[in-house]
Amino acid sequence: MVYTDGFLDDAAAVWSDRVRGRLERMLRAIEAFPEIGSSVIPASIGAAYGTRVRKAVVEPFDLIYEYDPDADTVIVYGLVPFRAAP
Repeated sequence: MVYTDGFLDDAAAVWSDRVRGRLERMLRAIEAFPEIGSSVIPASIGAAYGTRVRKAVVEPFDLIYEYDPDADTVIVYGLVPFRAAP
């Protein structure tokens, strides 16, 4: 797993222990099963991160990441609040 600076900044801003726990569980799940996230993404997320990204729900956020099966690598881009992704 590769964590971008954007993701690290987003994760550092999460103050809720409950949300942090959800995030940690989701990251472990994605590491084990990288294709579990949805490839159906809002246009705004595709424009910001590219069309190959996936999203996974970490309420109240969408966790945005990309899986490269050739390199067997997950790149985690960021957390997008639900309301910010129309």
